[in-house]
Amino acid sequence: MIVFLMQHRGLRQADLMPIFGFRSVASDVLAGKREPGKAHIRKLAEFFRVSADLFL
Repeated sequence: MIVFLMQHRGLRQADLMPIFGFRSVASDVLAGKREPGKAHIRKLAEFFRVSADLFL
């Protein structure tokens, strides 16, 4: 879902750095190697202006 929203809005991984904090965390989440934490989900929902349920 994150990748879809990023593509839809023309965003790059670097645009999500304020949410994830570290490039490695963002890379792992976007590659499906790691689930986003609760704080990440909350920030993603605010950033994309969607329900947090989309990321659960």
